[in-house]
Amino acid sequence: MSAAERPSIEPTTVAVTGALGFVAGFLVPRLIAHGHRVVAIVRPGRDPARLERLGAEVRRADLVDPATHAGAFEGMAKVIHLAGMAQVPRFLPALERAGVTGGVFVGSTGIYTRLESPGADAKRAGEAALSASRLGFVIARPTMIYGTPADRNVVRLLRWLERTPWVPVPGGGHTLQQPVHVEDLTEAILCALERPQALRTAYDLGGPEAMPLRDLIEICATSLGRRAWLVPVPLAPSHRLVVLLRSLGLPTPVSGEQVLRLGESKAVDIAMAERDLEYRPRSFAAGIAGEVQLMRDQSHVASAPRDA
Repeated sequence: MSAAERPSIEPTTVAVTGALGFVAGFLVPRLIAHGHRVVAIVRPGRDPARLERLGAEVRRADLVDPATHAGAFEGMAKVIHLAGMAQVPRFLPALERAGVTGGVFVGSTGIYTRLESPGADAKRAGEAALSASRLGFVIARPTMIYGTPADRNVVRLLRWLERTPWVPVPGGGHTLQQPVHVEDLTEAILCALERPQALRTAYDLGGPEAMPLRDLIEICATSLGRRAWLVPVPLAPSHRLVVLLRSLGLPTPVSGEQVLRLGESKAVDIAMAERDLEYRPRSFAAGIAGEVQLMRDQSHVASAPRDA
């Protein structure tokens, strides 16, 4: 459902965690435009000027430190948690003490991995804590989020393709991917906030269809007007190399776990979100074309001559 089609709701008071993050950059202005009073929960030491310019109130708290939670959520009716599902057990008591009735908690489809993963275990524990609580929660589980040059995901592939057509692909690129555009995720979060039928439900949020990683790379190359030459690389040696480089303190574009996860399908079923949230995500080809245009716009602005 588009922003124009979605019915307006009664404005309320909403606390937003992870308020300086990528998704919040789209979500906070939308909440304020809809008349909501937004309270941004920001860690001590972070600069909240951008949020204050938008009209958000800023409160300081470290979500993993209960000693900082006093007053952070007072007066809030709802919460939108963008800062990571692993943090939920630490600040959930503060929500309940403050009388927060519920909200949307953004996790990840990474919980489906079959690999040994402390990160996935922590996300599962966060979801379990919500299920055991009294809150009227909605869990949103996005796949890989993309959409602008700030996405830290697909943009790395686009930058690589700008430099060279040769793309090493661990595992050969046959496993399925289903990225979600940040604006489509934002719409789903807003809809989940207002739909009573969505309460105490978890929704997987990806693109309209899954595709092999090879196809995703080809779509990115086409959007750039380039060719991509895929170089299949065995998964296990790729993993060992990344682990070795990181043990030596050398940077790698992905972690060892991320390499192994290239052997797992990232396909998800979005049917529940389509039904309950009228979720209608854009195609990856359309979304990545928009991201490429933003990259070019930024490049044009950066290279434009400045007055002396």
